[in-house]
Amino acid sequence: MKEMLTGVNRGYAGLFLLMASGLTEAGRCALENLHAPFEAVKNRAEGIVWPAGQALPTFATPAKRLDAIEVQALSADEQLTFSALQGQVNRKQPRILLLDARAGEGRDTWPKTLGLEFGEPYWMKNKYELLAKYAGEVEGVVLYDPSRSPHYRNLAGTVAGLRRALPVTAKVLERMRDAGVGLKVLEDLTPLELTSPVEIYTHLLERYWKDCEKRLILSARPDDRGGDHHHTRDIAAAVGAAVVWLDNRKPEERDVMRKFFGDMKAGEAIALGWYTSERSGITTASEFGIGTMPADFFVSGSVYAGTDHRINIPPVPKMPELEDKAYVAVFISDGDNIQYTQHAMRQVWDRTEPVRGKIALNWTIAPGLVDIAPGILNYYYGHATPNDCFVTGPSGMGYMMPSNTLDEPGAPVGEYTRDPARMSGYTRLTESYLQRSGLRVITIWDDASEMQRAAYEKNCRSLYGATVQNFKDVPSVKGSVAGGRVRFDKLVIPYAGSYEHISGSLKREIGRWDGKAPLFLGYQADIWHELKPHRLVELHDELAKRFPGKVEFVRADHYFNLYNEANGLPYNLSMAPETTVRGGPGQPDLAADGTPATLWTVAEKTGQWLGFDFGARRTIHRYVVRHAGVGGLDGGLNTRDFTIMTSADGKSWQTADVRKGNRDDVTDVEIKPVDARYLKVVIDDPGEDGTARIAEVEVHGK
Repeated sequence: MKEMLTGVNRGYAGLFLLMASGLTEAGRCALENLHAPFEAVKNRAEGIVWPAGQALPTFATPAKRLDAIEVQALSADEQLTFSALQGQVNRKQPRILLLDARAGEGRDTWPKTLGLEFGEPYWMKNKYELLAKYAGEVEGVVLYDPSRSPHYRNLAGTVAGLRRALPVTAKVLERMRDAGVGLKVLEDLTPLELTSPVEIYTHLLERYWKDCEKRLILSARPDDRGGDHHHTRDIAAAVGAAVVWLDNRKPEERDVMRKFFGDMKAGEAIALGWYTSERSGITTASEFGIGTMPADFFVSGSVYAGTDHRINIPPVPKMPELEDKAYVAVFISDGDNIQYTQHAMRQVWDRTEPVRGKIALNWTIAPGLVDIAPGILNYYYGHATPNDCFVTGPSGMGYMMPSNTLDEPGAPVGEYTRDPARMSGYTRLTESYLQRSGLRVITIWDDASEMQRAAYEKNCRSLYGATVQNFKDVPSVKGSVAGGRVRFDKLVIPYAGSYEHISGSLKREIGRWDGKAPLFLGYQADIWHELKPHRLVELHDELAKRFPGKVEFVRADHYFNLYNEANGLPYNLSMAPETTVRGGPGQPDLAADGTPATLWTVAEKTGQWLGFDFGARRTIHRYVVRHAGVGGLDGGLNTRDFTIMTSADGKSWQTADVRKGNRDDVTDVEIKPVDARYLKVVIDDPGEDGTARIAEVEVHGK
C-alpha cells in the first residue's frame, strides 16, 4: 500500500486495507479503498501518515502537555504566521494548540473532553516567545505584503508550506527579529505587481501548483473583513497544500478554480474551508467529483487529527415490527459542517440531553471526522441514546452536490457530476468512510440522477438508503430504488425551518393516508433556527394525540429497512425484531448488535459457531461478516476458515458458502438465493491463536 510518511513514525504499524472476498467485481472495487487504523495509531510518536484512499492525513499522538495560544492574541497576519508554525511543528508531533476564546462551546471544552493538557496560553506580551521556542523546526520565512491584495496571504501560505517556512509580513518579521528569531527570507513575494485574484492564483498555478499536495486544497478567505486567517491552515501548511480564494460566481474566477480541481482526482482528493457562496463553490468542486468539508471556523485540526482513531460506533437497537403505521424519519441538518460539530452542535447536544432519547432523531455528521477529529465523533457516539441515529451530511464523504435544484449566481439548476468515473471515485471514497464511521444512510443535496444513484448502489455496499430533495419546483426529483436494494427517498420538506411548516405538512400527509399500508415520510429540520430537539418532541406528541397509535418516529437505519421489508426488497434480517442469535459459547448477541466495536469471541476448540433464527422462512441472498480487524484490532486475528449453512427447519442443513484462508476484514458475499429460516456460521479454523472472533454478521433477505 502506498503511504506518505514524514518523520520517524516510531511504533506505527500502518493502516490496513479492508477487502471483501467473494464479491462480484463491482463489490470488490467498492471496498478496495477501505481503511481502518490499527490500535497502534493511538501511540504513534512522530510524523504524518497519509495512505492512499484516506481523505485527510493522520497526525501523531499529541504531546502530554501542549503549548497554547489564543487566536485573540494575534493580528490577522500573525494568525497566518502562527497557524503555519502550528502546522510545521505539529507535522512531527502535535505540540501547539490554537484556542478560540470566543468559541460558543467554550475555549477549553474540547481539550478537556479529550484529555489534552496545556499550559497557560501565550498572550500579547510573550507570544513571540512561542515562535522563538520552535523556530528551529522551520526552514525560514516567505515575505509578503497584503496591502496590494489580501490574496498574497494565500499565495504566501502556499509557498511557505512548500518550503517548510512561515508566511510573514515585514512587520511580523521585524517583531520576530526583535525577539531574537533570525530566520532567513527564503522567498520574497513583495516585488510582485499582481493585483487581481485571477492574476495571483494563475501565478500560483503556473509556478507552484506542480509541487503542491494534490489530495487536499484549502479554500480560505484572506481579507480583513470576516477573513479566515487560521482555520485549518495548519493542516495545509503541514502537507504542502495550496490555499486559494476564488469567487465561483464570476466566470473568470470560476475558470481558474476549475483548473485546480481539474488536476485533482475524484476519490483521492478533498477540499477544506468554504466559498464565497455555498452553491457556486460546491457545484464547482462537484463537477470534478470532489467533496468539501466546510471548515472555515474549525480550529486546531492538526491536534485533533492525532487523537485516538478507534471509532466507538454505537450499537443499533432492533428495528420495530412492521405495522400499518406512518413512519417518520426526521433528519437534523448541518453535520457535514465540521466547524458545526466542533462548536454549535456541541452546544445543542449538551443542552438538550434531558430531551434527547425521547423520540428517534437522525443527526447528520461528517464521516471525515474519523480523520480530522475522531475524538469529536466519539464524543457524540459515546453520549448518544438508542434513539439518536447518525447519518452522513450531504452527500457522503464531503459535501457534494451532484445535481442542483436551486438557481443561484454561479450555480444554475442542473446536473454537475456528469462523469461516471468521477462519480464512481467519490462514491467509492464515501463507502470507505461509511465503513470506518459506521454510518449507513446518506443525505444527498440535492438530487441524484439515475447514473449517480447507480454509482451509490454499486460502490456503497454498506448503504441502507439515501434521501434526495429539491429546493425548487423540479418535477424530475423523485424517489426510486437503485439496484433492487437502495431506496432514494424524496424528502417531503427539505430544510424545514419552522414548527408550523413541518407540523402542517405532516398533518396533511397523514390525514389523507388510508392507513391500509405503511406510510414513509422523511423530513429535514433546520437546526440553526426553531427546530431544536425539544420542538421536535412537541411535534411528535402533537401527532400522537391527533393520530393515536398510527405515527412512529424512527431511526434512519430502521426507516430504510422497514421500507424495504414493506416493499418486498432485501433488508438486514439481523436487525429484525423476530431474529434471535445463539452460539456456542460466548455472547452471540454481540455479533448482531449493529457495531463492530464489540466482538463475539470463543476460545474453546469445539463448538465455535453462530446461529440465526429469523422467526420464519426468508429468501436469503447475501451475508456480511465484519471480522476483528474492523474494530481497530490486528487484522491477523480475523477468522481464517468458516462455512455458511442454511436450513428451513433447523434439522436439515445445506452449505451456502465456504471461506478458506481469509485475511480480509470484511467478507461481503452474494450467495445463490435460498429459502431458509435458519443460518449458521461455523468456524472451521479460527486462526493462529485458536480463538474465534466475529465483530458483526449481517444477513440480507426478504
